Amino acid sequence: MQRNNRRIVISLSVVLILLLGVRISLPYAAQWYINSTLSQPGNYDGRVGDVDIMLWRGAYRLQHVLLYKANGEVERPLFRANSVEFTLIWSQLFKGAAVGSVHLIDPEINFVDGADESKDQVGKNEDWLNIANQLFPLRIDALTIKQGKITFYNPQTSPAIDISLHQINGTLSNLVNSDALSDNRVATGSATAQTADQGSVKVDASLNPATAKPTFDINLEADNVALVNFKNLLDTYAPFDLEAGTLTLAAELAADNGEVKGYVKPILHHVEVFSWKGDIEEDGDGPIEGGIELISAFFTELFENQSKDQVATRIPLEGNLANPDTSMWSALGALIKNAFVKALSGDVEDSVELDTLPSKKQTDASTSQARNQ
Repeated sequence: MQRNNRRIVISLSVVLILLLGVRISLPYAAQWYINSTLSQPGNYDGRVGDVDIMLWRGAYRLQHVLLYKANGEVERPLFRANSVEFTLIWSQLFKGAAVGSVHLIDPEINFVDGADESKDQVGKNEDWLNIANQLFPLRIDALTIKQGKITFYNPQTSPAIDISLHQINGTLSNLVNSDALSDNRVATGSATAQTADQGSVKVDASLNPATAKPTFDINLEADNVALVNFKNLLDTYAPFDLEAGTLTLAAELAADNGEVKGYVKPILHHVEVFSWKGDIEEDGDGPIEGGIELISAFFTELFENQSKDQVATRIPLEGNLANPDTSMWSALGALIKNAFVKALSGDVEDSVELDTLPSKKQTDASTSQARNQ
């Protein structure tokens, strides 16, 4: 009897030691696998620091994640994050849906415009979806971003262009319809961000990830964005720059089956396109650049609403998402109306909804007819 008890104790001890060894080695094995996955042949390499595994939560966390261009020609990584956590959603598992969530802490994406293609960084020509599936084979139903940042960097200019959206906080949920909220499998999301020293951006969206062609409804608002922070960008990519002013922007876009309808409403407050000191004395603009900016300043002043000190228009968009039609006559009419009749408001109008699109109504009618047959 004692011999049998001893064998049981020894067997249990061996099993416990093996389990303990597996548990201790699991994070290191996971780290090796993840680094091998991120270092597959391609334009980009990657690595992670520590890997924390929380078995009781069905989760694992990657610390200090880096994705960077493999040729070493770009000084900033394409992506980095303080931590990325993948978690099994137990509540949905009990409903029969094996889905997970992703939480990004301090994520940062850097786009770079270099001197040539080897120094450009936009993340193209890489199968990111396949890599994501290897890291987390479950379908992702929810995404959370805390304190994110997106930057655009051009080191070739003087001074270098370095602009960003920062303090990005957002959520995206029901991506695979685990809650079965509707027949349309609608996912919802919202995000807020800050621009440079001042200015804020807010986005609210709903979308259908199951459709072959884009189906979404997006509201976008930007407020008090300081245009002087984009001076280097405009100097490089536009025929004029802005010496002062702020931007308010409102936009609504809805698309069904690849057909889009909406508008963009930019409003420039206290804008200054040309100044002799800023453009001629400090920037050293020549006669051509100075002339273009002087003409731009003239038309800006001409179409400015004097009481609100703003230049604004409303640009309607409609048609195929890849190449939507814009009515320049409507945009010109809105520009004149803002200047001489009534100043445009920077609020979202709530005039564009996914359910109001002609293609959406036609699809719903066809579906209803098919059900009645």
